[in-house]
Amino acid sequence: MRLFIGIGVPARTAEALANAATTLVGASQATRMRWTPPANMHITLSFLGQVHEARRDAIEQTLARTRAPRLSIELNGVGAFERVGVIFVDVKHTAALLALAEQVITTMQSCGFARESRPYSPHITLARTRDRYRLRSIESHDPVFYQSFDATEFRLYQSVTRPGGAQYEVLHSFPLA
Repeated sequence: MRLFIGIGVPARTAEALANAATTLVGASQATRMRWTPPANMHITLSFLGQVHEARRDAIEQTLARTRAPRLSIELNGVGAFERVGVIFVDVKHTAALLALAEQVITTMQSCGFARESRPYSPHITLARTRDRYRLRSIESHDPVFYQSFDATEFRLYQSVTRPGGAQYEVLHSFPLA
């Protein structure tokens, strides 16, 4: 099983982000993108990778002990990771979000998962492309990329490869108080 832990993006917000991103890129470039389906949009807290099914219960039990408040997720504009060809929506690095991510990462370390070497950078992936040079001009002041939403839970997801691309299935939800 390929697993990760994240915060889901509400359906209405995800649809608005997908539509605004398509408009931003333009019709001629949109076909060159691999778009993230709105149902797959999320903010990763911790990527676990390939995990044996037998470890799932321990992961869920450990995550169930996480205590964190509900969060206001604040989007902070659109951008690109040019090196890897990703268009994303930046998420403000609020103290509450960073504390939740740190708690989840530390908890997963106690289950034997390695901490990523790069610093935590919360974002929502909108699309991927091989035409990386075109990403330099990604910029928008569209309010869709600056909205907020409330997070009342975080989730354990499984990434399942299907003929049409990856699909993220929620295995378990954990409430935020």
